[in-house]
Amino acid sequence: MVERIELAEGFIAFVQVADFADVYDIEVRAECRRQGYGRSLMQLFLDEMKSRGVVDVTLEVRVDNVAAIALYEKFGFERLSIRKKYYNDGCDGQLMRLKVKK
Repeated sequence: MVERIELAEGFIAFVQVADFADVYDIEVRAECRRQGYGRSLMQLFLDEMKSRGVVDVTLEVRVDNVAAIALYEKFGFERLSIRKKYYNDGCDGQLMRLKVKK
């Protein structure tokens, strides 16, 4: 079941199965971008995952979304693999993973 962590400025949608979580969507309202809300959402999400005992988090991001990739890497996400033509417009997807620290 897809769950959400929300702020007025945006949300993170994810699925958790046992000690694994997969992020399905991260959205920050257009007028709120570049103001730290994405970072706040990710921190809230990771704090919640830690409290639930999650040890692995994965997500998919467009390879051309440089700002998002930089944000995820600041949180410790590692690039795992490229999924060719993953998105409808033919853009590749970057699979990333974070080992959640206890």
